[in-house]
Amino acid sequence: MKTPLIAFLGAALAALPPAAPASPLALKDKGSKESLQVQTALSGSGVAAGETNLGDLIADAVRQTGKAQVGLVSADEINGKAQVSAGKTDPSAIIGTLRYADDLSDTVVVLSLTGAQLIKVAERSVSRAPQPFDGFLQVSGLQIRYSPSQPEGKRVSLVGVGGGEVEAGKTYRVATTRPIAGGSLGYFQIWNQKDIAEDTGISLAKSLGEYLNAHKTISSAVEGRITTK
Repeated sequence: MKTPLIAFLGAALAALPPAAPASPLALKDKGSKESLQVQTALSGSGVAAGETNLGDLIADAVRQTGKAQVGLVSADEINGKAQVSAGKTDPSAIIGTLRYADDLSDTVVVLSLTGAQLIKVAERSVSRAPQPFDGFLQVSGLQIRYSPSQPEGKRVSLVGVGGGEVEAGKTYRVATTRPIAGGSLGYFQIWNQKDIAEDTGISLAKSLGEYLNAHKTISSAVEGRITTK
């Protein structure tokens, strides 16, 4: 007998159109730029419990690919031991920080979520902090302030988008990865199949590669997107 989670994931992912297989040339293009300048060393350390500059970078790429107001990437997608030194760097070294860089089905998917749902997203993300949680989200375009001393479900005191506080009844365009869009890591409790707007067909690795190729210099720093009080 299928559990509710497995049933939901199956239905949600089945509803998404399959991502087109990438050609060998497309895979090569993921890191087509010879090198780029990394101004601040990138680190995945602590990605499952707090904001990291590597996580910020990847979430920015997802947000850009989805042409969205918000980008979300779970800690599960990022190697927490990853380190990329400052200086000249091949894009492939940064793409290699993704745990599933070779999974072409791990595409960027766009959701249409209300502000009320985004608040629940924030609560779910920090629900186990400061303990590590694969469902902890690295974010772009989103500001989260929370208190880890408060009980689960009542930790978040602020969720903002674009410099303003989230409006519960407003709908936001949110880009994330296919597993999270399908409800993995407990997010099935917040949205369902009808909230899926589109699958871009662009894998997370390709999304990051395209973002890197569009920037000569990477200056990602921890910006205080996720803070405690």
